[in-house]
Amino acid sequence: MQRCVDCQTPFTWKQINKSVWLAYKPITCPNCGMLHKVQFLSRILASIMMVGPLFVLNFIAPFAGTWSFIISVLLVLPAVLLLLPSIMRYRLA
Repeated sequence: MQRCVDCQTPFTWKQINKSVWLAYKPITCPNCGMLHKVQFLSRILASIMMVGPLFVLNFIAPFAGTWSFIISVLLVLPAVLLLLPSIMRYRLA
């Protein structure tokens, strides 16, 4: 998990997830007040991780059927959302 560059306080999963869902809103360190922005490469990676599996599952769906597509989406998306905060990287604003 990402830490503050200044005081080494780790960001919480909730802070990072909230930042991602609010259009990559910067995170303020709760300890020292430093502002951290999402790195550009992390934005690209997050977008690919959220949209990529949907494209892959969409191409597989005609061969597998509608119900298997729905079940796959319901399994893959929560896994991606749980993994995303550990991948995101921040830098000082």
